[in-house]
Amino acid sequence: MKQNVRESSLEAYDSLKTQPIAHQEWQVLSGVAYLVLEGLDTDGWVSRRQIAHTTKLETSTVAARVNSLLAAGRLIESMALMRCPISGRNVHMVRLLAGEFREAA
Repeated sequence: MKQNVRESSLEAYDSLKTQPIAHQEWQVLSGVAYLVLEGLDTDGWVSRRQIAHTTKLETSTVAARVNSLLAAGRLIESMALMRCPISGRNVHMVRLLAGEFREAA
């Protein structure tokens, strides 16, 4: 654990797990659900670039929202690198947890 972390930062991080989902986070979750429903996923995994392309959000915005959803435990990230269908690069993909699929869809 890092040293010299302010108490307010720790509280903000802990609140990620209990705060309601923001609009752009819903867009990201819905984008992942759409990609899975349409069969555009890789065994349930999707890249941040795919989400950005589907939701029409900037890739940097998607990356930030994915990070907050990962911290909140609403998405999980692959340990292994997989090839992104859009960029062709090897990236860590994300997927919905089983319960999140019904909420986002």
